[in-house]
Amino acid sequence: MSNLQKINLLGSSFSLKVDEDPEYFKKVINHVEKMFTNIEIDMNIKDPLRIALLSCILLTDDLLKERDNKMHDPNYKDAEEVEQMTMKIISLIDETIK
Repeated sequence: MSNLQKINLLGSSFSLKVDEDPEYFKKVINHVEKMFTNIEIDMNIKDPLRIALLSCILLTDDLLKERDNKMHDPNYKDAEEVEQMTMKIISLIDETIK
């Protein structure tokens, strides 16, 4: 179920239609706001565009590192499924070659 959420970030206000739980979405926005504030204070940057771009880069870096860590975690279910699928493909190729 979609709901309309009002957002105010870096002096810009807008509404966004989201499918997420409102409480979860609020956590997402709070995380982004915290990132903006940390960059503004730690790096002494006042330009909203620079703050947004640096935040985007840092958040993407965090996401990619987390994905990479999960893929190398032997307990990660998706990694296990990928390995099983890969082994099946290798077996099919071997059978076809023979």
